[in-house]
Amino acid sequence: MKIINCSECDVQFDQHSREKRKVGGISTHCVDCSEETVVKYAGVAAGEGKQGAVQVLKFDSNSDREAYLKFWKASSGMHVGKQCQMQFRAKEPNVKFKTIATFTGNVNHKGKA
Repeated sequence: MKIINCSECDVQFDQHSREKRKVGGISTHCVDCSEETVVKYAGVAAGEGKQGAVQVLKFDSNSDREAYLKFWKASSGMHVGKQCQMQFRAKEPNVKFKTIATFTGNVNHKGKA
């Protein structure tokens, strides 16, 4: 917990509070003065083959990002415990995104050249 004064309106606020982390912005601005206009990238795991990959995706809006992440979490079995995620299959949202980068594991996983 770190209480500082806002550099814009001089109100005291907790720099590490949940609300401040959610709104983003400059760390010296309070929640009311913070305005984050950039849509954050999303990193998701790709379930392709024996080697997992991680993809970084870029979205046009925050609503597209949140809709896709909600779909991905439901489809990948996150938060379903030991149950199969197939019964929780979510409808794929109609969102546009661009794949920025894909990081794959060692595709030569059996040691063959």
